[in-house]
Amino acid sequence: MLNFIAQPFGVLMEYIYRYLAFENYGLAIILFTVFARLLLFPLNLSQQRSMEKQQALMPEIEALKKKYGNDKNRLQEEQQNLYTKYKINPMAGCLPMLLQFPILMALYEIIRNAEFYIGAEVNKVFLGIFDLSVTPKWQIWNIDKADYKLYLPLLIFPIIAFATTYISQILSMRQGKKKGEKKDDTPKPMSGMMKVMPFMTLIFGFMVPAGLALYWAVGNILSILQTYLIKNVFIKKKEGSVKNA
Repeated sequence: MLNFIAQPFGVLMEYIYRYLAFENYGLAIILFTVFARLLLFPLNLSQQRSMEKQQALMPEIEALKKKYGNDKNRLQEEQQNLYTKYKINPMAGCLPMLLQFPILMALYEIIRNAEFYIGAEVNKVFLGIFDLSVTPKWQIWNIDKADYKLYLPLLIFPIIAFATTYISQILSMRQGKKKGEKKDDTPKPMSGMMKVMPFMTLIFGFMVPAGLALYWAVGNILSILQTYLIKNVFIKKKEGSVKNA
């Protein structure tokens, strides 16, 4: 199954490695990440526009909560009618995340079997220091001194992946909340998942080859830049209005 998903991405990775990254494995992963983000950019743009609309609708949603607060079914129905009226899909934010998963799985398979997908001569050492095919180990004290040179530098990848995931999630949560907006105590499963995600990334960073953590880190940095770009360039901010898009 993984081979079926990885095959087309493997062809892309081989092309990037040979012709764009000048046979630099780490650079190939970085360029692959850029390509994946560009591929998902239209969906992320749609997602962020939808979030902007939902923010602008908050006064109307609050009014519905006051009016139908004791009738949850009616409240859900009225909220759905409101979303339909302004052509908002509350689940739009899930699609980019779902599409990132098969890409991640494909890259995992490619990194595990780089010789098969890229070629037997592929050099997996990045910048002459980091072997991206090796899985980092957090128990450095249990590593033979001879292996310190291999494993110690790799610690940076899970840490950077954790830090960039945390920053990306913080920016996303701030974006989903208007300045001066009243705190909503209603449980939000996605919000809880976003808080846990950085720690999951850190844990998985010590379970998969370092090349995958590099993909996460670069992807998060691009996500942060993309959020700023969409917010300030592609979305026209009109306070209190959702009619324009």
